[in-house]
Amino acid sequence: MGLFVDLISLSESKTNAALELMCKAAHDDGDAIWDAHPSPFVRRIIELFTQRGLMRLGGLQSELAKWLDNEMYRTGDRPARPDGAMERWTPGELALVRLYLETLPPDQWALDDHMMLVDFLVQRYLPADDLRTEAEWLVVRSNLMGRVQANMDTLRDQKADAVMAALPATEPAARAAFAFTPAQSATLDFARTRAAENVRKLADDARHRMRSVIAEHVEQQMLGTGAAGSSLQTKLLDEFATLNRDWRRIAVTEAGEAQNQGFVASLKPGSKVKRVEQYRGICAWCAKIDGRVMRVVDPSDPDKDGETDVWVGKNNVGRSAAPRKRIGAMLVDREPHELYWPAAGLQHPHCRGRWIPTIEERPGDDPEFAAWLREHLGGKP
Repeated sequence: MGLFVDLISLSESKTNAALELMCKAAHDDGDAIWDAHPSPFVRRIIELFTQRGLMRLGGLQSELAKWLDNEMYRTGDRPARPDGAMERWTPGELALVRLYLETLPPDQWALDDHMMLVDFLVQRYLPADDLRTEAEWLVVRSNLMGRVQANMDTLRDQKADAVMAALPATEPAARAAFAFTPAQSATLDFARTRAAENVRKLADDARHRMRSVIAEHVEQQMLGTGAAGSSLQTKLLDEFATLNRDWRRIAVTEAGEAQNQGFVASLKPGSKVKRVEQYRGICAWCAKIDGRVMRVVDPSDPDKDGETDVWVGKNNVGRSAAPRKRIGAMLVDREPHELYWPAAGLQHPHCRGRWIPTIEERPGDDPEFAAWLREHLGGKP
């Protein structure tokens, strides 16, 4: 059964934005995002990053519930209310905020105190420096796993754990341990920056969502307008469920992008790779390119063809998932240069596709890195 959506009353730009959003919504794979990643090269990395993130969010959620249930209140001398909102508080300032909130009687909490509590908890459990470190750990090892794949096309989980444990966890350590081509260096830089921005945004979203839900709840309490059966704990539970999924999406997206780009960057021009898009929740567009064989080319190659070639940095940023667009009062087909094409990394956020070498060739062309692998796999890559 088809679905009719009336967009005629919208402007041209709003119609195109709506079409794009609807197409992107089809890429949301629901609960399949929690499935084990199909690539053995990043599967364990994704799970560890997910676990650490969910522990942070779980700790924040648990302590927030205790504060809201007045379990943290204790009698004692209360300092003056600390100044400032969401800033980078020092450990001493955090301790002062905690003391103030702990000794504030439950019946004296104002809206500003609730907002300060959220800021306090976000800075405790989602501090900016820690999140940048987590993001760097995720993408540095995922990017290097792309280089591992370029030197050995199969890897069992047990050996993957051994390789992952031996890989550097920071960018400076990676650059000290291995030589990087310009392409490999660029993929690592972009991966680190993008992942750091995404985890920072998640912390900002967590703060905004909790502040909004609590502010609405406090207002309803003051005005007596709350709906029957609607509890603050239930609303916050929904928000944390969303945050958990967002963290998992970062894990899947950033690890997959870093690995794929690292893999392509480690291959010689002329190498052939095959796209594998086989997992639960796959979208229709990704299913179309499953099994597609592409040629690796240099990004500066003037004759590169987006339909048959792949190169470092090739992505779908600025391209559309919607096959049609509105011009005036008409829907018309998009031009080929406007549409998605097979990207070097992921086709879209939380995609789980990957490249593998074609059967005819094994692309390992990095003797020094191959020797490092043999050393850490007992001489048997």
